[in-house]
Amino acid sequence: MAKLFWVYAFLLASCTLSISVGASGALRRDGLFGALLGGAQATRLADDTGGSACAGCAIMVGLVEQLSQLHNATVVEAIDKLCGYLPKDLHGPCDYLAKTYGPAVVEFLESKETSDVVCHAIGFCKTPAGTDMCHVFPLPPSIQHASSRRQRSDHISALRRRAEELAREKELNELLNTVTTGAFPNFCDFPVFHEVCKIIERWTEEHLPADDLDKDRYSDLASARGSSWRGKDCDDVSSNVHPGRKARDGDKLFDSNCNGISGVDHETGKTYEDMWCNGTGQSGVALLGDSIGAHFHIPPAWLNVTEMNELAFQHAIFALTNELDWPQLSMATGHYNASNWSPEIQGPMDSLYQRYVELNRCNHRDFQNAGVNGARSTSMAKEIASTLSPRNAETPPLLLIFELVGNDVCNGHPGTGHMTTPEEYYKAQMESLKIIDASLNKGSHVVLVGLADGRFLYDNMHARTHPLGALRNDVTYTDFYTYLNCLGVSPCWGWMNKNETWRNITSEHAFQLNAQLKKIADTQTFSNFDTMYMEYDIQSAADIWSKQGGQPWQLIEPVDGFHANQIGNALATQVFWNKIVQTKPKWLPARNPHNDDIVQRFGDQGGY
Repeated sequence: MAKLFWVYAFLLASCTLSISVGASGALRRDGLFGALLGGAQATRLADDTGGSACAGCAIMVGLVEQLSQLHNATVVEAIDKLCGYLPKDLHGPCDYLAKTYGPAVVEFLESKETSDVVCHAIGFCKTPAGTDMCHVFPLPPSIQHASSRRQRSDHISALRRRAEELAREKELNELLNTVTTGAFPNFCDFPVFHEVCKIIERWTEEHLPADDLDKDRYSDLASARGSSWRGKDCDDVSSNVHPGRKARDGDKLFDSNCNGISGVDHETGKTYEDMWCNGTGQSGVALLGDSIGAHFHIPPAWLNVTEMNELAFQHAIFALTNELDWPQLSMATGHYNASNWSPEIQGPMDSLYQRYVELNRCNHRDFQNAGVNGARSTSMAKEIASTLSPRNAETPPLLLIFELVGNDVCNGHPGTGHMTTPEEYYKAQMESLKIIDASLNKGSHVVLVGLADGRFLYDNMHARTHPLGALRNDVTYTDFYTYLNCLGVSPCWGWMNKNETWRNITSEHAFQLNAQLKKIADTQTFSNFDTMYMEYDIQSAADIWSKQGGQPWQLIEPVDGFHANQIGNALATQVFWNKIVQTKPKWLPARNPHNDDIVQRFGDQGGY
C-alpha cells in the first residue's frame, strides 16, 4: 500500500482536479499529491477537511476494499494485489506505505468501516465543527445510524484512539503522527522519495525538459517535458542542433534542424533541404495553455477495479513523469498513434501538427507544447509564456494556439470571489502576448482561444456512474463533484456543482472574459504575428460525434469528468481546422510537392 498510496495520491490530485504542478510549480508540504493540487487555488476549507490528502486516502482505501470484495480476498491480499498491478519500480514504495498505514486500514476495513471513515480514523480526513462528513462512497451503518453529529464524531474518535494504539504497538511513527496531529506527511522527506522529488521539482518549476544537456529547450528523453512535448532533439550536446531552426548550410553534412532531412543529391549537387524544403512554406505548431492543451488523462482502469490489471498500468511511470498529460496525443501537437499507449488511452489521434506535417514533410518535429495543468492568465504571464522556444528571422514561423479554457473561472472556492476579473484578465493576456511577440518571428499566427462553456460537463455527466462506483454502481458524477466541493479541492466549484444557478453564473463570467480576449483580437496589433479569436467549441465537436452515432458524454474524460478525452481531442482538431480554413485560409501552408520524394528517400525521417 506504500507506493500505492503515493501513486494514487499523485494520480488523483492531478486527475480529479485537472490540475498539476502547473501554476506555482513548487512542491507543497504534502508532497507530490499536494503539488498537483497546487495547480488549483488552495482553499481554507481544504485545510480544515484534509483536502487532497483526504481524497487520495479515501479513494486508495476504497479501491482496496473493492478489490477485496471483487476477488473474495482478505484486505491484506487486496493490498498485495493492488501493489502487484503496479510497475515493478513502484513495488518498493508500495510496500513501504503498506507497512506504515496497512495495519490500521486492514483492521478497520475488516470491521466493515468504509474508506471515508477509515481515512478519518487515521487522520487524513477531518470534519470541521458543525458540518457533515465529506464522503465519496456511501457511509456505513455505523455512521448512517448515528442520530447526531456528536454520535458520529464520537465513533470516529474511538476509531482514532484505536489507530493510535496500533501505531504505538507496532512503532509506526508516520501513522502515529498522522493520527495524533492530523498532519499529512511530506513524502518528499522520506528517503525513498528524495530523488524522485528532486527530479520532479526540476521540470515542474520551469516547465522545461528535465533532461536537456545543451539547454536548448529540446530533449531526446520522451517524458519529463521532453520529446513528448517538443520535437525530439537529435543532438542534445549541441545547442546549435534542435527542431525548428534554419538548416545549417543546407544540412549537407548533418541534420541541424532534426527534421530527418540531410545530405546532398549526387546528381544535382544540391542539398535535399535546398531541393525539397526551401521555399515550401515551412511552419511549426506550438501551444501555450492549460491541461486541456496538454491533454490531461487518467486511465479509468486505474480507478475502476472491474477493469484493473497489470496491463492497465504498463505506461504508469511514463504518465506520472509527464504530469499525467499526453501531449503526444493532443489536439495541437499529437504525433503518435494512440494504439502505442493502449490500453491506458484509446481513440483516434488527429492534431494540427500532424496535419501540418501531412502538408509539408519538412515540418517534421517542429512542434512545442507548453500546456501546464492549472494554468490561468496570471500564471501564463508570469511563468509559462516565456518557456516558448524563441524563433528568429531565419527560422520558419509558428502557428501558436494560445488557450486557457477554464482556470480563470475555475477553482475550489465557493462563489465568484476568486475568479479572474475582466480587467485582470485583459491585463494578464496582454502581458503574455507581448512576451510571445518577442519570441516569435514575422509571419507567425496566433489563435486566441476563449474559455469553454463548462455547463456541458454537468449536463452530460451528472447522472452517470463514475469509475469509482463501477463495481456497485454507488458513485455518480454528482456524488464525485459534490465530494470534491465538500473537501474544498474541486477543480471547478462553479461548473462541477449540482446548483444550476452557480453553473450559469460561472458561464456568464467566462463569457465576460471571452469578450476581453475578442477585444484584443479585434483591436490590438503585434509586430511578429496576427491573431484570430476562436471559441473553445465543445458543442460543435459533440454535434459531429452525434452525427456519427455517439453521445456527448463519450467526449469527456471518465475519471475527472472535466477534460476532453482522446475522441474529444481528435474532434476538436477537426473543429479548429475547419474554422481556420473558413476564416484564415492563407494561414495554412501549401502542400509540398516533394513530400513523396522525402518519404521515399528518408522514410519516417527518424520518427519521434
